[in-house]
Amino acid sequence: MKRPNSCLSTVSIFAAVLLVVIPASAAPKDATQASSPQDVLTYHGDNLRTGWFSAEIVLTASNVNAQSFGLLQTVPLDGKVDAEPLVVMQQQIAGHGIHDVVYVATENNSVYAIDAGDGSVLWHRSHGTPVPCLYKYTHRCNIMPVIGILSTPVIDRGAGAMYFVADNYNGKVDAFYLHAISLSTGRDLLPAVAIRYSEQVQGERDWTLNPKFQLQRPGLLEVNGSIYIAFGSVADLEPDHSRGAILRYDAATLSQLNGQLANKRSRPASPYYLSSIWQSGYAPAADANGDIYFSTGNSDPKNPSYSATLNWPDSVMHLSSDLSTLIDSFTTYNYFLLDQLDREIGSGGVLLLPDQPGSVPHLVLGGGKDGRAFLMDRDHLGGYTKGGPDNVLQEVQMGKCHCGPAYFVGSDGGPRVLTGGLRGITSWRLQTTPSPKLTLESSTGPGTVSGLPRGGSFPVVSSNGTAEGSGVVWFVQKPATSSDKNPGTPVTLRAYAASDLTKQLVSIQAGAWTHAYNSSANLVPTVANGRVYVASNRQLRILGLLASRPKRQREKR
Repeated sequence: MKRPNSCLSTVSIFAAVLLVVIPASAAPKDATQASSPQDVLTYHGDNLRTGWFSAEIVLTASNVNAQSFGLLQTVPLDGKVDAEPLVVMQQQIAGHGIHDVVYVATENNSVYAIDAGDGSVLWHRSHGTPVPCLYKYTHRCNIMPVIGILSTPVIDRGAGAMYFVADNYNGKVDAFYLHAISLSTGRDLLPAVAIRYSEQVQGERDWTLNPKFQLQRPGLLEVNGSIYIAFGSVADLEPDHSRGAILRYDAATLSQLNGQLANKRSRPASPYYLSSIWQSGYAPAADANGDIYFSTGNSDPKNPSYSATLNWPDSVMHLSSDLSTLIDSFTTYNYFLLDQLDREIGSGGVLLLPDQPGSVPHLVLGGGKDGRAFLMDRDHLGGYTKGGPDNVLQEVQMGKCHCGPAYFVGSDGGPRVLTGGLRGITSWRLQTTPSPKLTLESSTGPGTVSGLPRGGSFPVVSSNGTAEGSGVVWFVQKPATSSDKNPGTPVTLRAYAASDLTKQLVSIQAGAWTHAYNSSANLVPTVANGRVYVASNRQLRILGLLASRPKRQREKR
């Protein structure tokens, strides 16, 4: 497929058009400014990444049960889905009128607009040929069978646009393209822009991003009119080529603004760069100032590689919004052991808690494969303490995982954090005085988060604010077995009472996954307007109260 001209000069030519199509003044400050409280416009629902769908007035801990709750619709798709479904209420769709819409992006480089109730496809657009797995992976694939739109897009409702990154293959090489498409039609609002980046690193020539050796796995972030795109490595198979990178683009013009590397070392004795940004798909977070937060992965397993100015492996990083300044960071004291054992912090996401009362109002939680979750003061993350102990507020054991945390406030007014490690989906009560502290409250137990290839999960919460009995914790359990043939093996949607995670409400098959031994199902359910959306291999499942099952309308073609 012929790609549109993507050079920045072409973008400039279309700038006048953009002032009409996507006026900068119309863009919301960030993707959390939804027109409806039911809108889900970004990964985990907001830029803090709380995963708290707090305007759910239909589903409760009393009516989510095996008798009342179940499958409403199954919508066929053209590929696997790693991205979280996004939801826009009362959206105008060209030729179809106004609908509540769920948007789904597939690894086949397709985007679908689907009626959020009856499951009818309103439009479906393809955005280029995806990349064959074996082109990027010389030994063993871990995203199969193709790589297309891997990360969760972000929606700017004020601009009527969805932004996403597609990995395209022309038969010889691949390239990443940033798209801005219309929510109404699915068509590009601008020519897609090829993502290119290079940066001077100490002691050598510029390092240049090479898509063959990089993956764009973390969800996209929009804040203050900028789109942030993070990159990691291809399964650490080519560590002399891969670095963690985060780039910033103007949402109104798709012009590249600047970028930052998580590893600026020159070539050492052992040629490892890495310090990738991947977070198992969990998106970078942003605070009220627009500052950016994320975690990094492994670096050199043969030589200690941390540097306060050049390399940040197994770290949580805090960057200025223009990506020019590393404001702060935390690197665990035993990062080199984690590098040697492949137990990186960067397999998990970074959660920013809403402002809290007390002496430490700005909190952040992160952790990954080694099983620790770190509670930190995001104004003073903790730096690096050689030999330890780590200078953090608290360290709790959640269990090893590819996972990401969530946050909500219970009916008693108390804040909670949810972790998804191998010890189970676990609720921790946050104490804010005299100093911040997490106390284990309840857990599902380890059996619910097992699965191939590695356990752990990504919990979210739905509730009607803090109304008693309304809180439900949702997550998708990974497959127990593996098949390389479609449709694959089952993934399971589980729901628990948020007030007590020993009380399971429902467990139901919610799709399937192929190649589970190698390709991890890091799936996140989305809850909106009385329905739960789970996208998996070649399908979207819409679940809800059985009494609300609509009659499916005939798809308009």
